[in-house]
Amino acid sequence: MTTRGLLRLALPLLAAWIAGLLGGCGTPYRPPVVVRDSTPFPGVAAIVAANGARPVDLILVHGMCTQDPGWAERSIARIAGALSSHVLAASPAPAASAGGIEVVERSQRIGGGTLHYHALLWSPLTADLKRQLDYDHTGQPTDCAADQVCKPKRAALNGSVKDRLLNDCLADAVIYQGASHDAIRDAMVETMSRILAANPEPDGTLVVVAESLGSKMLFDALASMLESKQPRTQALGRLAARRLGLVYMAGNQLPILGLAEQDLVARAMPAQDALQRFLELRRRQPAQRTERLQRLALVAFTDPNDLLSYRLLPARYAAPDVAVADVLVSNARTWLGLIENPVAAHLDYLANPAVGELIACGFPRVGCR
Repeated sequence: MTTRGLLRLALPLLAAWIAGLLGGCGTPYRPPVVVRDSTPFPGVAAIVAANGARPVDLILVHGMCTQDPGWAERSIARIAGALSSHVLAASPAPAASAGGIEVVERSQRIGGGTLHYHALLWSPLTADLKRQLDYDHTGQPTDCAADQVCKPKRAALNGSVKDRLLNDCLADAVIYQGASHDAIRDAMVETMSRILAANPEPDGTLVVVAESLGSKMLFDALASMLESKQPRTQALGRLAARRLGLVYMAGNQLPILGLAEQDLVARAMPAQDALQRFLELRRRQPAQRTERLQRLALVAFTDPNDLLSYRLLPARYAAPDVAVADVLVSNARTWLGLIENPVAAHLDYLANPAVGELIACGFPRVGCR
């Protein structure tokens, strides 16, 4: 058989093989899948409508990995865009609190209500410590001689995971769980206190959108405020607990981070994590919540291919005053059923349009254009 004849036979087979490969690639959780027995949850649109003339405050907290004000602008824009086409009113440029956390703020009119966004950027707190790992950056170490004999050579995917997920992201969790824990927690307490004091509406719902490590940081801060010996800080903590009605968690890390707070003694039931501690302290507060806020909605978004994320497990959190929903999402394409980009799987929750739409519109969908 001639070469041309072989090519005529081979090309269709090759095309079929490529088509089969592409057919094995996809995003199995787009659209998202709400896990069985999850409780329906409202979206921000429904919360704003229920509040009427009372403003709603939405606090965003990024997770581990370096972020900048661009993260805040993009995250706010995605939620705002799902709610309406109205242009957001800009606040002054981001200003650092005394604790070193930057806050990006925007406002949006939705129907007859107002939504205030407050995006917390805590990345500057850990930046200097993480620079100690720069010498290990793939292809660009900081301690090489002229001949670059120490230049790391890694496969492209391994290099991306080492540089981003390990040296930049996991390093944040190590820093937070170590000697810097109290300083970072106190900076979060100060920032939350400043936001609550500037937006004291007692009956306006408070909504939280927190990513990975940011969830633990936020719950640690709120619990610390409720236990504070400072009357003003404790009062603001009670205000937050009273107003909090809806929490969205993306890339939940509480189960693995909670291991750092336990000893080696075997337990039938794990010790309380940061969220459980906050919920317990919240229940001890005077019952001043409105009928609208009697039940706190907890919603966890999880990409099953996110190596650093865990579902919420309703058995640990669900109670008469807490409703839990777990939502499975795909943040990037799965290739051949073998791998999804691990960096995108963990970092792209708020970049996922389906996640932004569920935050805005809830499940089932209500109040969106």
